[in-house]
Amino acid sequence: MPDFERKLSSIYGLKINNVYSYKHYHVIEESTGKKVLKSMNISPERVLFIHGAKEHLYKNNFKNLDRYLCTIEGKPYSIIDGTVYTVAYMANGRECDFDLKEDVIRATKSLALLHRASKGYIPPSSSLGKNDLGNLTRYFGKRLDEIKRAKKIAQREKGKFDYLLLEYIDYFFDLGEDALNKIYKSEYFNLVDKAKIERNFCHHDFSYSNIICDGDKTFIINFDYCTYELKIYDVANLLRRKMRKCSWNINEAMAIIDAYVSVEPITHDEFEVLKIMLQFPHKFWRVINKYYNSKRTWREMKFYAKFEEVINEIEGHKNFLKDFQL
Repeated sequence: MPDFERKLSSIYGLKINNVYSYKHYHVIEESTGKKVLKSMNISPERVLFIHGAKEHLYKNNFKNLDRYLCTIEGKPYSIIDGTVYTVAYMANGRECDFDLKEDVIRATKSLALLHRASKGYIPPSSSLGKNDLGNLTRYFGKRLDEIKRAKKIAQREKGKFDYLLLEYIDYFFDLGEDALNKIYKSEYFNLVDKAKIERNFCHHDFSYSNIICDGDKTFIINFDYCTYELKIYDVANLLRRKMRKCSWNINEAMAIIDAYVSVEPITHDEFEVLKIMLQFPHKFWRVINKYYNSKRTWREMKFYAKFEEVINEIEGHKNFLKDFQL
């Protein structure tokens, strides 16, 4: 047995048969079943916060998740050769398919159950928490500033992509600026104050790859980004991902809302903030930010393709915002 596997076996008390790489993590095959081994680019204190959040959910009857396996010493992490590792129980099944309505509905209901179970979470005193409550205006403002900078660069460089960007950038900036102004006029900060008292948290990375379907069970995994936040952040994230697959079909959106509120309520004030979140041009910002502020690992044609996707969504997105009502 390699030295790393010996150390892992000793720390966790596992009888390891094999360890192999899969996607962005490793799978441990051992006597009691498969486990997920991940190297974590976060501190042990942050792992304690995530572990506490998962255990809080489990104690509140949300049990379809990838709990951490603790070491013999009772820690939810190990440090081997200077690297922080976690071992989690592996959820068997297939990834959720956002093209299948039944998958989207089951994922939505599971998200609502997660949010309901998250309330009242008090993390371990030695943990390092994450709190995004009240940060929406800052995020919107920062991204609007980045859109402004992209416009200045495009005006200076005047390449093919730059000209295409300049044709649409004012529309998207105005859309984002209007969303920011609406947040200040909404009940957002009152909702934040209420959430601080209720102490509920979000998954914060609710994508198809983190939703596992196994028969009639739906597992939610990978809580690495979980944070105190308004529950509608996760709902907006889910809606945004689904809407891009169905040309912002209002009926598909309302099916998600109906499924969620069948488990956990969404107030009128929460819905209004949710709608503002969906108004902000996230995808536009993401494409141009990657183009101007990264090493451009995508080829030029991929940027064009991504930007054309954004442009092609304009009319559907406009109609969606007009019709999206609780």
